[in-house]
Amino acid sequence: MNLENIFEKIKEIENRINNLECKIEILEKFLGKSNININVEIPKVIIEKKALDIRISEDELLGRMILLVKEGFFDIDRTASEVAKELIRRCWHPKDMQHIRPTLEHLTFLGILERRKEKKQKGKGLKWVYKRKENLEILENKI
Repeated sequence: MNLENIFEKIKEIENRINNLECKIEILEKFLGKSNININVEIPKVIIEKKALDIRISEDELLGRMILLVKEGFFDIDRTASEVAKELIRRCWHPKDMQHIRPTLEHLTFLGILERRKEKKQKGKGLKWVYKRKENLEILENKI
């Protein structure tokens, strides 16, 4: 490349830069005059707590465990095995003892019991304990 070609290329680049600067100025003027407004709507969420009426017979395992809650058995932390022993003591136990833990989980889901992990006294590991939920009102309807 000779010196003349280099000067021509430099002139061409200068022209391109000048054109770009002019276009940038036009865009700045255009954007500077107009305001861009963005409106965002945020939905309002209202949560209502309503009392839930649950009717359960005393003949069912779930109803018998609710009676234990009402009598204060779950005022202190209880394990599933302690619940099973109490049901056996009262002759309320189901034919299959495997139904006790799912029933305790059902009561936890309904908000009657709270479940938390606790360290075992002997050995390693954790155990689940169940306790009556605070501010719980159980009404009895005699038919």
